[in-house]
Amino acid sequence: MSRWYGTLLLAVVFTAHSCDGNDSNRTEVLNIGETLTLSEKTNYACFSVNTSGPVALRRTITSTNDGGLYRCFDINNQKDPMEPTAHYVMVFIRHEVSSVIASGDICADNSSSNLWCLTIEEGTSTTLWCNATDGYPTPIVRWFIREFNKMGYRDTDLGIEGQLIIHNISYECTSLLVCKVGNYINKEKESTVEKLIKVYVGRQPNAAIETLKDGKLQNSGTNISICPRDGMVFSCNVMNTSPPPDVVIIWNMSDIYILTWNFTLNSGWNTAAYFTSDVSITCKTKFDSIIQHDKNPLNATIEWKNIDLDCVSYIKCEAANMFGKDIKTLNLMKGQCQD
Repeated sequence: MSRWYGTLLLAVVFTAHSCDGNDSNRTEVLNIGETLTLSEKTNYACFSVNTSGPVALRRTITSTNDGGLYRCFDINNQKDPMEPTAHYVMVFIRHEVSSVIASGDICADNSSSNLWCLTIEEGTSTTLWCNATDGYPTPIVRWFIREFNKMGYRDTDLGIEGQLIIHNISYECTSLLVCKVGNYINKEKESTVEKLIKVYVGRQPNAAIETLKDGKLQNSGTNISICPRDGMVFSCNVMNTSPPPDVVIIWNMSDIYILTWNFTLNSGWNTAAYFTSDVSITCKTKFDSIIQHDKNPLNATIEWKNIDLDCVSYIKCEAANMFGKDIKTLNLMKGQCQD
């Protein structure tokens, strides 16, 4: 086989059929712009068998759209049923890779079309893939991990080609992976195509309630004594050091009043506040006086003054994500209150 130069080539590959003659099956490789020649025959025609109509193969190959399966005839004999002059060729266009698809999905912040995001549960095994959408011959897929520094970033070659198999992934393995795809034409043109995959390693949230009374941090526990005039601040926190990007936090006031926050990446917002049943006007007023704070990621904080223990006896903090949920309960008890 000859050595070819350029960015686009044609490959005509042998396809087995029952045909007689030396030209029944052929293998040829042509540059785009060259002419397909079938041995000594110069008067021939090739028609696509993959379409409903007789789309003819051009003598001079002009684009990657010329690829496909063709049936070729000696024009002088193509109408003669007694002479088996037809033969088949399968045409592939050899060209560089221009785009790839990979594991993952569009990231929540939709920051880049070249960046996919993927959340994997800690301790599980998974296979990441990265495939070229075009390019011939078959390209090579290589995997790197991208690390940032003061000078920019550095891609470290993982020495893996094809699929990337990860076994028993660690919670600390949240990272930015890069698959680089190309064939020898990409290499010659230094045009290797890459796809970035942000891998988040997640686990079920670990929720915790933090309580401030009149600005002072209270000892953690399941019970707290309060008085009506106490200024209380309750925080429902997700304690995971590197939480997954999507978490829902719910404050449940004695199964009567519900407050919900949604967190995605580094943003959070209150999405719901509602009563689960009919309550007295007095209690409704008390619940409506709750001030909501959502300043910090994965921290749902409420400020509540003049708590009426006839309306609420406990509060629950619930944090949930795709891997499960955790609930902590704080019982509210009447303290030694001055009239």
